[in-house]
Formats: sequence, structure tokens, C-alpha cells
Amino acid sequence: MKRNLIKPFLSSILSISLLLSGCANAVPPDPAIDNPAQSTEEHALPDEQNASDTSKRTEQGAADALPLSSASTTVEQGGPYGKLSLSIPAGWRYETHPMDSQLPTNGLYGIRFYPENAAEGCIDLAYFDSFGVCGTGLAQETTTIAGNTVSIGTYDNHAHWDFITFHDNYSGIVALACEVDSWWDACDAQVMDILNTLSYDTSIKEGGAFIRSSESEADKIGLYVTLKAITPSGATLVFEQYDEKAPTGNLEYGSDFVLEILKENTWEEVPVIPDNYGFHEVAWSIAKKDTTEQEIDWTWIYGTLDPGVYRIQKQIMDFRDTRDYDKYTVYAQFLLN
Repeated sequence: MKRNLIKPFLSSILSISLLLSGCANAVPPDPAIDNPAQSTEEHALPDEQNASDTSKRTEQGAADALPLSSASTTVEQGGPYGKLSLSIPAGWRYETHPMDSQLPTNGLYGIRFYPENAAEGCIDLAYFDSFGVCGTGLAQETTTIAGNTVSIGTYDNHAHWDFITFHDNYSGIVALACEVDSWWDACDAQVMDILNTLSYDTSIKEGGAFIRSSESEADKIGLYVTLKAITPSGATLVFEQYDEKAPTGNLEYGSDFVLEILKENTWEEVPVIPDNYGFHEVAWSIAKKDTTEQEIDWTWIYGTLDPGVYRIQKQIMDFRDTRDYDKYTVYAQFLLN
């Protein structure tokens, strides 16, 4: 497939808005906040030194940053492949990012943490369904974190690592160090201490996830399909047209689709509920070199789906003129818990 790998540390994901004072001088939040897990906003630090600093982090997801208690706080984030858990100590803030939240950067779901007085930067710990790195100047070493083998990658002799990929029972989990230069020297040991508290429970799974496969691509027309916002009742189908010169005409799709379920390594069509049904005869265009979305509700045909592995089948038309077109079939596989 013609898709680029990601050099993760190149993404600038945080805006500067707080005064950096370092890990050693971090001040615990107001103890009057009884249940930080219910909070949805960042709280100002209580001491006089920081009372005048009312600025907020402005990156997406900052509203989910939670205050820390005086003792370590167990932070959990569930997802379709297992539940992540970290112990976050006093002096640090965290954000939990569920599926389809667009954060953490490049991951499906995870936990972000950073010193509570840091002006910028964070560690993103996330589950990735696919993670790749590229470029020159990459050095890697193998060690053990949280009882599992990991690979630590550092680009261009940075003072800090850029990514950590977990293996063995924690395969799929990746930690990214993003814009951490200003506080790394004071906090690097604490970062590793936090990562060493990582727990990943694959017996607890929730929600749905798109599964990457070769049948999701029609390279002759430069098209790749994915799914997001997956629920037992529907999903959003995303058409990614990545090569505008590949189609010979206009790419079009209709309202029709077919759902199949994987049983004993064989795809079977999901039984339909109505005796008779049909789709509207419409044709929508797929934008070239862009993404196009289609929201699908399948309850009127298949009802609410049980947990399992499914795929949705879509017909795509490369339309040139009446009776002059080519048809392509693409599938988007997905998991439901």
C-alpha cells in the first residue's frame, strides 16, 4: 500500500501557555478536590507563586487534563484491545484519550502525562494497531520496562528517547516523547518510573476498532477505506483517495452495503431481519486526493451486532460515462467487543 510511515517526534502537538518550573518544584493541586476522576478541566495551582498564572494548555484534549492527588493516582483507559493502566505520582498531570478522540497522536487510545507546571511537552502512551518509523540517525536499544521487553529509539543523538515500543505480552503499546526538551533533564527518571507501573489487561476489552487488511485497498483507483466511530448499530466509513491520477473517471459509491461475520476462518453474511428490503439508487462522489465519509446505520437490516469480527463490503464505481465504468469491491474489517 502506498502510505507513508510516521516519524513520530516530528509532530508538534502542544501549545505553550504555562510557566515552566520543573519537576522538583511541582506543587500538588488543591486537596479540596475530592474526586479528580470526575473533573473535566485543568485547575490552577493553589500557592501564591502560581496564583497569577491562569493560562491554560490550549491543545486539543486539554479540557480532559485532571488534577493529581497528593498520593499516586491509578489512571486507566480502556479500548478494544485491552485496558491500559498507569500510576501517576503527585506533581504530574494526565489526560485519558478514548477511541476516536483524535488523541493521542497517531495512536488509537491511551494516556498522556506531563509535569503539572510544564509549559509544553508530554509523554503519550498509546495502543497502536500499526506503528512504523523511518529516517536516518535512528539508534535503538533493547531493555525491560514493566516486566516486558522494549525497544527504545532515539533520533540524531537526542538527549531524550523519541519512542519506546513494547513487545511480548504488551505488543502494540508505544510511548512517544513529544517536545520534552525543556523539562527532560529534571524528570527523565520519573518518566521511567511511571512507565514501569504500566499494566495492560487484554482480558478487559471494550468498543470497536477498524482492522487493517489488504482488501481495504483498491490500488488501481488509489483508494483505501477505513472505519471509525464503530458501535454495534453502525459506523462511519472513510474513503481515502491518495492518488488523484489513478482513476480514469469519477469515483462514486451508493447507499448499498453488505455485512459479513468471521466464523471459523470463513466469512458469512450476517442474517438480515426484513424479508424484503432495498437501497436508494443514488451515487455520491469520492473526492480526489482527499477523504470522504459515509455514516452507516445497519440496524434496519441486521439489527444490533453481537461481539465478533466483521467486515463491510462496498462497491466503488470508476465512472466515465453511461455504460462506461469499472466496478471495484473493497472491504473494511472491524472488531466489536
